[in-house]
Amino acid sequence: MNQYHYHNSKKKRKDPLGIVLALLLLAVAILLIVYFVRSKSPASPETGDQPALSQQTTTDPQASGSETPSRPLPSTEVQTTPVTTAAPTTGPATDENAWKLLLVNADHPLPEGFTVELKALRNGHHVDERIYPELQQMFDDARSAGIYPLINESFRTAERQQQILDKYIAKYEAAGMSHDDAVTKALTIVAVPGTSEHQLGLALDIIAEYDSDNNPTWNWLQQNCWRYGFILRYPKGKEEITGIDYEPWHFRYVGVPTAEEITESGLCLEEYLEKLNR
Repeated sequence: MNQYHYHNSKKKRKDPLGIVLALLLLAVAILLIVYFVRSKSPASPETGDQPALSQQTTTDPQASGSETPSRPLPSTEVQTTPVTTAAPTTGPATDENAWKLLLVNADHPLPEGFTVELKALRNGHHVDERIYPELQQMFDDARSAGIYPLINESFRTAERQQQILDKYIAKYEAAGMSHDDAVTKALTIVAVPGTSEHQLGLALDIIAEYDSDNNPTWNWLQQNCWRYGFILRYPKGKEEITGIDYEPWHFRYVGVPTAEEITESGLCLEEYLEKLNR
């Protein structure tokens, strides 16, 4: 009788284990069924890749002002991996080369209906992809001459341009200027959104990469940039015409023939275009 009770108690101990095993098998079966059903179901709609290019640069917003631009993180190349994207609407080109001479200033805002293909540069900068070959060659030749230029500002959105303008207005107000005077002063340094060349993708603010003294870089660029289709956009002595203070770092692409003519004549872009249209 004692032996019977011993075996009977062992048999009862096996029942809970069997139940656990059965539940585990059932759970595995359910997981397999769910996996099979999901694998056969249609894929979720794609939301689209994230934009390849950021619409904002990573440099200090004050970089566009008459003060020497701040220095971003160093880089030794103009570009890493080329990527293109469509920029926001800016202004139309009437013929194949009109985009090179599109005048943008306080009196000539960006017209509507134009899109520009941007190419990604180092440090999050972007330029019109059509100027990239000459830009790269200019930087390569500068380095060969012992000059190491660095792009500090490039393409900007209207939103970015407004941020920079607002910052300068606030700066001058903090210094004691009235709001109207602060706005007037800021507009000699920063263009109103829609009137800035930086929104074209054709303008660049360039500084020295390694040296604290930017002058050797600016001197080399002013002497040689025309060879690559660039001009010093806001030269000294032309402030009344351009509406912008002298900026030795601001270069604009206009194409090699025009850049050579402007450089030889000593005219600013406004004067050159007025003479051309007579």
